Amino acid sequence: MRIILSKSTLEAVDVVTSIILDKITSHPTSVVGLATGRTMEPVYAEWVERAKRDSIKMDKAFFFLLDEYVGIDSNHPSSFKSYIKQRLILPLNLHESQFAFPPVHLDGEHYESLIKEAGGIDLQLLGLGINGHIGFNEPGSTLNSRTRIVELTTETKESNKSYFGAGEMPDKALSMGIGSIMDGKELLLLATGKSKADAIKYLLNHHDDESCPVTFLKSHPHFTLVLDPEAASKISLKI
Repeated sequence: MRIILSKSTLEAVDVVTSIILDKITSHPTSVVGLATGRTMEPVYAEWVERAKRDSIKMDKAFFFLLDEYVGIDSNHPSSFKSYIKQRLILPLNLHESQFAFPPVHLDGEHYESLIKEAGGIDLQLLGLGINGHIGFNEPGSTLNSRTRIVELTTETKESNKSYFGAGEMPDKALSMGIGSIMDGKELLLLATGKSKADAIKYLLNHHDDESCPVTFLKSHPHFTLVLDPEAASKISLKI
C-alpha cells in the first residue's frame, strides 16, 4: 500500500486527478473504474478543467461505473449515471458509448462479463464510506464478493438522503463486489474530511476485516491511498 498524505484537500484532489490523467495520457485505451459521491465532485471538476486546458484526448478510453442505486430510473437526477453525465460526459463531449453503467435490471454476472470483455479495469477510483464501505460493499461483505444487489445500511442511507426528496432514498444498490474491485490492476482511493478519519485509522491497524471492508484493499499489490489532513488526523503519519 502506498500512502500519499497531502497538505490540503485541494492538493489531494490534484494528486488523484494527476494519477488518472497520467494513466489515460500514457495509455489512451485505458479502462478506468469511476466512483461517485461528494468526495469525487472536485476530482471531476479538476479533471474537466485540466483535460480542456491541456487538450487531453479520451476518445479511446473506456469507463465502468462502480455502482448504481436500484429502484430509481437511470435518468433520475440523483442516479450515478446522471452524476457522471453531468460531471464528465457532457462537459468533455464524451460519447456515452464509452461508459458502462451497472444494469440494475439484470444480475451482476452481466456486468462482470462486460468488465472481462474489456480486458479488466486498469485503474479503479474509489471513495470511502464513514463505516469503511467501498462502493456499496457494506460491513459484512466478503473478500470474494462479486457484483450484486446489496442492501444499504441505515448509516449509508442517512449519509446519502440529501440527494433525494422525502421518501425517495433507495434501500438497495447494484455494486461491484470487493473481489471485483480487487481484480483491478491499480486501485486509487481518495479520502477527505474528518468523517473518514476513524475508518482510515481502522484501515491502517487491521487486515481483511469484514466489519470494515476497505481493509481488504491492503492486500492489493498496487493500492494507493490519498489523504487530506483531516482524513489523516487520527493516524501518526507525517508529510
